[in-house]
Amino acid sequence: MHYIEYNPSIPQSPNPSRPSRSAAILAGGKSRRFGSNKALAPWLTGHVIDAVAKAAIGACREVIIIADEPEPYSYSGLPVFPDIMPGLGPLAGLQSALRHAKGERVLLLGCDMPLLNSELLNLMWEIPAWAPVVIPVTPHGLEPLHAIYHKSLLPIVDHRINSGDLSLKSLVKDVPCRIVSPADILKVCPSFECLSSINTPRDLARLKRHYSSVEPFA
Repeated sequence: MHYIEYNPSIPQSPNPSRPSRSAAILAGGKSRRFGSNKALAPWLTGHVIDAVAKAAIGACREVIIIADEPEPYSYSGLPVFPDIMPGLGPLAGLQSALRHAKGERVLLLGCDMPLLNSELLNLMWEIPAWAPVVIPVTPHGLEPLHAIYHKSLLPIVDHRINSGDLSLKSLVKDVPCRIVSPADILKVCPSFECLSSINTPRDLARLKRHYSSVEPFA
């Protein structure tokens, strides 16, 4: 493991290059515990994935969707690309994202995180990118589906997939990472719920209640 915590006292670039920022939303999961496609579950006046896309657009010039079935997401107007090797999970989604995104670094996001915070995403982009991964850590651990990956990782990802090592969590444990600490997350997010994902209908109901409790004060 090669983790170095981000220190916000280090001077940052005053003009981050937003045109080079790419984001990829992974929407290829089976949603077995949810019972239906959780990306398209109702959220406010749209779908859960719409909230994810809105936060990503607030921090990135390019936003794409990685999904083996493009039709359900055609309404979004966002480019949709399939996994190069379907059915192999988030690491294969990262592989497709690194191949298809235009930027040298790609913000990888789960499709099921409706409380994503654009301020946190911008903070992550503004961290000096000496490491190939910039990733937040919460009391629950690392967040590999809320992380920025450099395209130099693509040969490593290809090799892992070809050798059957399909764990995205294992990848981030084996390469140098720049860590965004819990304390720095809470400077821009009111709680760690901005990193919460939806796995069940109960999770969705909980995040809707949380949104309703904080939105009037946002």
